[in-house]
Amino acid sequence: MSYQIPCSPVVAETEEKKSRFICWLGPVTKKTVFQRELTAIRARYPDASHHCTALVIGNPSNPQIMQSDDDGEPGGSAGRPMLELLLKQGVGNVGAIVTRYFGGTKLGVGGLMRAYRGAVGAALQTVELTTFIPLLTIQVTCAFAEESRVRFLVAHAKGVCGEPRYSTRVDMPIELPADQWPCLQAQLQAENIACEALTPT
Repeated sequence: MSYQIPCSPVVAETEEKKSRFICWLGPVTKKTVFQRELTAIRARYPDASHHCTALVIGNPSNPQIMQSDDDGEPGGSAGRPMLELLLKQGVGNVGAIVTRYFGGTKLGVGGLMRAYRGAVGAALQTVELTTFIPLLTIQVTCAFAEESRVRFLVAHAKGVCGEPRYSTRVDMPIELPADQWPCLQAQLQAENIACEALTPT
């Protein structure tokens, strides 16, 4: 359930037969943010031949969003190999933009695939990665006398209790790392405290 994500953006440059490949690679959780970065890079390198992209939002084994674009290069020669490398390396919430300056020598589809994959690979070698553990939102219902116990168990599971709602019982949202939920659920059930997983965040 956990996966690797980049901590901060990096830029790496490679060269293939005098063509320059400049790769921006960084954390992305929204398509709109990635589009703004692409717009900024197009403005930074206005005379470049191509700006090819790959984007993975969410867990790379089952992404929420997965897309690539060849930006005028032959179909499948740029964006797809960039995307495939990100998925193969198990990196999520990541965007890659490779800017190409044509060096005068055509590389062919195979050469382009290697060059674009290599540009992203060079960026992956320099970027700092961290492990991302998705959060889960849980709704817990308990008796008044059980509230302090629930708060203790949640804190022990590295979770956070939200604002409780009091009626005849206590309804309280909690948020915790998804990998902590099975153990907490077992503890709550063992003590007959009602709980229901709502949505991952």
